[in-house]
Amino acid sequence: MIDLESLLQKYPWEERWKSLAKPIDSLWEFDLPVTREEIWPHLIDTSALNQRVGMPRFDYKEKDGKLIGKTRQAGFQLEWEEVPWDWEYLKEIGNARIYRKGFGFYVRCRIILETLGESRSKVYLYFGWIPRNFFMRKLLEYAMPKLEVSYRKAFNEIAEEIKRKKPQKKLITGKEFSYAPEAQWIHPEKLDKETQNLINKGIAKETVSIVFQWIKSASDNELDRIRIKEVSRNLNLDPDEVLFLFLHGCRLSIFTLSWDIVCPHCRGVRTSLTRLSDLPSKDECEVCEIDFDTTGLNSIEVTFHLHPSIRTIEKQFYCAAEPATKQHILLTKTIPAKKSYSSNLLIGSGVFRLRKKGDKRYRLVDIKSAYPQTDILWLPETKEEEIKVSPKPNLVFENGSDSDVTIILEERNEDQTSLRPSEIFNYQEFRDLFSEEAIATNLQLDIGIKTILFTDIVGSTKFYETEGDHGAFLQVREHFIKTNQIIQNFRGVVVKTIGDAVMASFFSPLQALKAAKEMQEWFHPENQHTPVRIRISVHTGNCLAVNLNSNIDYFGNTVNYTAKLQSVANSGEICFSETIFRDRDIREYLRSESIKLRKIEFPLPWADRTDFVYIWKV
Repeated sequence: MIDLESLLQKYPWEERWKSLAKPIDSLWEFDLPVTREEIWPHLIDTSALNQRVGMPRFDYKEKDGKLIGKTRQAGFQLEWEEVPWDWEYLKEIGNARIYRKGFGFYVRCRIILETLGESRSKVYLYFGWIPRNFFMRKLLEYAMPKLEVSYRKAFNEIAEEIKRKKPQKKLITGKEFSYAPEAQWIHPEKLDKETQNLINKGIAKETVSIVFQWIKSASDNELDRIRIKEVSRNLNLDPDEVLFLFLHGCRLSIFTLSWDIVCPHCRGVRTSLTRLSDLPSKDECEVCEIDFDTTGLNSIEVTFHLHPSIRTIEKQFYCAAEPATKQHILLTKTIPAKKSYSSNLLIGSGVFRLRKKGDKRYRLVDIKSAYPQTDILWLPETKEEEIKVSPKPNLVFENGSDSDVTIILEERNEDQTSLRPSEIFNYQEFRDLFSEEAIATNLQLDIGIKTILFTDIVGSTKFYETEGDHGAFLQVREHFIKTNQIIQNFRGVVVKTIGDAVMASFFSPLQALKAAKEMQEWFHPENQHTPVRIRISVHTGNCLAVNLNSNIDYFGNTVNYTAKLQSVANSGEICFSETIFRDRDIREYLRSESIKLRKIEFPLPWADRTDFVYIWKV
């Protein structure tokens, strides 16, 4: 049970605000027939909640790491600086504004949740105002009771929607769910005009129809940054086909593509680029007070946008919506200098990161029911080491410094709705349609683990002598066409050709091995349609994407290793590494097909060691 007196004891007014005017404090209670787990997504989506209670649209601009908001309400022009939010998962949310213009000098708000048995919860909503003058005090004293009525109506509506089991809004990082004004269409007829062209590109008519219908009804917020995985999931469509639709749509001037640099901490977009070649080596997030490398595995997200010639998109805000846009952050709390903080976290099993704002370092928190420890002790003398605790641990933090410190607990898992360069590079459609895209010549982009495949024509010198230049050229060209076709059939891409050789990349080792098998079956001695015979090598590991001849090429030890494997393979053979052999899917495939392999030693003079590799004679 919370009352106003206990709340003000826990969150006392700072003297600097009390000295300006006597505060106006309001605390409201709402008993709801839903659990806090059910109501939490609606509470953190403060933009949609504010829209429900009748708040006007807000305009926000980021300046020097601060979020500056503007709006007009009750005939008054309001302008404020948004104070960084704090929240704790399933427990409470707090924010404040420092007004430059408006009803007061300062306002603060706090939402607190309590559980009431297994199926109910209580929401406390607190507002504290420092009014600007006598007139504004009277206006606020009149307005706050009316605002309580609006919130009560909104909470009851949300509870009813939950009880009726209506589909809840999916909260996606980077999205604020609010309702946009009338869409500003310029040439909506272009969607219908280009429909047949997209169908002619091999995209299903139903997919085009569903996506275009969604675009026609979507708000500006939903179309501000179109995320392929999110759209395909929400529309129940194949993500590959949706991606192909948008890639071809870019070439038809229906969409545009951007490379968004994302802060590794808050996951907010810091810079949006129209060309990958403009990617800087570093960027900064003034909000998180860090600079960071942009070439990391998860530093860039590929998003799409509706072409401005079709519709003008203006992002709509009804709040800063901080918790809704940072759902991976479960706790963010500012601790005053020389003060301590403790809380029982309502967090289950998983791996999390505990860090201080402005510090790139973090501590791993591994939460499992098997661990006996129940406390996370973060004291000045604590060493930087992994913490292993049971679910719902107690967090104790002691700020021994002379300044305020903001602590953050966040999920370690990466954003699963982001489309990364490492993924889009592995689509031949992207490479064909965006062949002009290249990485800056001085950068190497980490693209994670790739499975690399090399093919090479065996005895090419003798082949040219027997076939003649003209005949050899025709046969080699046919060889490239066939290998390219098979590679694409198994979701691979041709990274480049080197003389008579092909370098390809695949999503998985199994796809690469199956593609290799089909290629060897086609270029088998029994196939009289082609005199070409090939050898193939396959390996998997970390790769870098680089700029080579103004194209996106792959570089690194994995690529070199795969190329060197060619030396131990003969005509009709597939040679692959121990890493490929140890892959679970590969082992199951080899066993199910009763495939026999030859295991041989593979000396690595450059590494002063010998590996084992495997040869499959198809």
